[in-house]
Amino acid sequence: MTDNESSDLPSPQPWHLVGTVADVTKRRKVVLTIAGRQVLVLAHDGGFFAFDNICVHRDRELSKGVVLNGKLVCPGHQWAFELGTGWESVKHECQPTHAVRTEGDDVFVLVSPGPWPAPDPTSAD
Repeated sequence: MTDNESSDLPSPQPWHLVGTVADVTKRRKVVLTIAGRQVLVLAHDGGFFAFDNICVHRDRELSKGVVLNGKLVCPGHQWAFELGTGWESVKHECQPTHAVRTEGDDVFVLVSPGPWPAPDPTSAD
């Protein structure tokens, strides 16, 4: 392919640095804004997990919730999302999740493409 030709292949999505393993583990929750989306990366039980920070139910910040029994519990109405999948088994909803990897001493997140618009932080319950 020459410099003047374009490719129909999508450009690869970039991995975003969250912080060091030690820092993310110490803070437990880190919120980043990536491409207009709030992304929550959390450390739990030796692993790292990432979600859209705004709950699919009532636009609450999941970063203000707690992890209980392997689930991230929303502070708004206590919906409990499985850490690995984002699945809420009682309400049959799924919170968008993102891939997380460690490389050396750093934690990275890859934001999943999706139809989820940037949340309105002024929306009320």
